[in-house]
Amino acid sequence: MKGLFKSKPRTPPDIVRQTNDLLAYADRSVSIPDLRESKRQEKLSELSKNLRELKLILYGNSDAEPVAEACAQLTQEFFKGDTLRRLINSLQYLNLEARKDATQVVANLQRQQVNSRLIASDYLESNIDLMDFLVDGFENTDMALHYGTMFRECIRHQIVAK
Repeated sequence: MKGLFKSKPRTPPDIVRQTNDLLAYADRSVSIPDLRESKRQEKLSELSKNLRELKLILYGNSDAEPVAEACAQLTQEFFKGDTLRRLINSLQYLNLEARKDATQVVANLQRQQVNSRLIASDYLESNIDLMDFLVDGFENTDMALHYGTMFRECIRHQIVAK
């Protein structure tokens, strides 16, 4: 009976879906100023926790290496749900730690192979306009480092470099 009320651990796809929803909320909350600031801060805090969790799944921690299956699931869901676009568009609304986590997540996902394929390469090929958005991000000095790192990782794909 000890674990009766324990919540079920969230799977990587669940975390990505929730992150996507929170990113949509963050984007929407800026355009609708009537939303309560406390609610907005709560959602952004939750988003920061999710980004930290995604980073932990992709990089592992001092006790454990990343699990290949979890990384593959996360990568598939991330690009299937268009989360990359939302994350890039909402990056400016995040706090510094969340931005750093988001940048590391995006950098890692560019190198993740699923079934011997780079899903990120396929995604960027069909969403090449994201590169323009990343380049435009250099104009904001607070964001240039984050957008620059993401841009550098994305440009490593041959299809994008063309």
